[in-house]
Amino acid sequence: MSLRSFFYVAILVFAFSSAARAETFYAYLSGAQEVPAVSTTATGYARVVLNESAGTISFTVVFSGLSSNQVASHIHAPASIGANTGVAINFGAVGGTSGTITGTAAITPTQIAQLRAHQGYVNVHSANFSGGEIRGQLGTRRPVDFDGDGKSDLSVLRFPSVTPPGTAQITYLNLNSTSGFQSAPWGDANTDFPVPGDYDNDGKDDLALYRAGATVGAQSLYLILQSSNNTAQFVPWGLNGDQAVNRDYDGDGITDIAVFRKGASSGAQAFWYIRQSSNGAFRSVPFGTTGVGTTSGDTPVPGDYDGDGKFDVAVYRFGGLAPNNSFIVLRSSDSALAVAQWGNFTTDYVLPGDYDGDGKYDYAVARTGATGTVPMTWFILQSSNSQLRSLQFGLSSDIPAQGDYDGDARTDVAVYRAGANTSSPSTFWVFRSFDNTILGTNWGLGGDFAVNTFDTR
Repeated sequence: MSLRSFFYVAILVFAFSSAARAETFYAYLSGAQEVPAVSTTATGYARVVLNESAGTISFTVVFSGLSSNQVASHIHAPASIGANTGVAINFGAVGGTSGTITGTAAITPTQIAQLRAHQGYVNVHSANFSGGEIRGQLGTRRPVDFDGDGKSDLSVLRFPSVTPPGTAQITYLNLNSTSGFQSAPWGDANTDFPVPGDYDNDGKDDLALYRAGATVGAQSLYLILQSSNNTAQFVPWGLNGDQAVNRDYDGDGITDIAVFRKGASSGAQAFWYIRQSSNGAFRSVPFGTTGVGTTSGDTPVPGDYDGDGKFDVAVYRFGGLAPNNSFIVLRSSDSALAVAQWGNFTTDYVLPGDYDGDGKYDYAVARTGATGTVPMTWFILQSSNSQLRSLQFGLSSDIPAQGDYDGDARTDVAVYRAGANTSSPSTFWVFRSFDNTILGTNWGLGGDFAVNTFDTR
């Protein structure tokens, strides 16, 4: 697609700006999140879809293994993790120890603001636990969640050894937190890169890959194996040399196809080209500065930094360009610019995420040491209180793999430690934010690529 076409269809975005939004919120339900905690083997998850223009939500709550029949379920708000509050929205009862609750309900502007600030929780009540047997904090969708239960899963890609131009499929190997092991061949080992996201709006990540054009300037392609119906979708978008930055930029709960394109020379304007799922419009955003190779310039770090339910176009600037070592965010809520100097790209990984669970992305980096055995130190500027959180976690030879692995609507500090060789087991290490415990899980082998590292810069 030509630049002229991009600019033309970008105008269409404004014509559709009043289209209804359908933000989606998720909660992983467990007894541990009840206050006080409940000892139960029951689990569940909730999915709440907001239609702001209509002032309604639709909801699905799935639960299993309750100790007695389900008698009630609600959204409670406003309340943070670890606090109790009254009922805000009633979901009703279906009885039984396992079941699915669906329906629609009205929601007020105040309650919408509470959801966006992650100040609401879903509670499922049983006869034995009238105050609630399983509960979960509502938040935006988790990255790399292939079973849609509100927790990040463990995912690696296994690449066969094939010399180009020979082709062989990649194998997705997923350890899903609810549905267990998943294996699927997909794509081309010599050309494709993972771009996780929910492209078909079923609440689950699809097996998605980005294939760069064969030569400089050639058309690139997205290959999406949709989880809703197991059919393949092929979307030509972007050119060779672009960087895939697929996120939900229009706030409809569906991952948008997007690329970040550097300019032709140092100092030239960079552009974002976004295909909006809400209305099919193309959006062109001039944002970012082109540097010199990999030593300077801007790298894309999209995230919802203003908490309005839409991912913001954002870059991290490094290599001596002013303002050096800074997050630069174009806020979708008011089109204002936010700039924060944080970290040092020479020594740090840049790691977008909502670590404090307030519905806004924090500025976060992890600093490596001089050797691979030196501990990695994380520095997080929390948006909720503007306070620094720092901790040592992982080794400098690890790759950060932040995500919400415990389902509490907060990004967990995590790393992927590759096995010593292609036949040695790799390990995901997670510092779980809910209970401040460390969990190590062997998954993948030394030659695999961890999909969970997709948002590491």
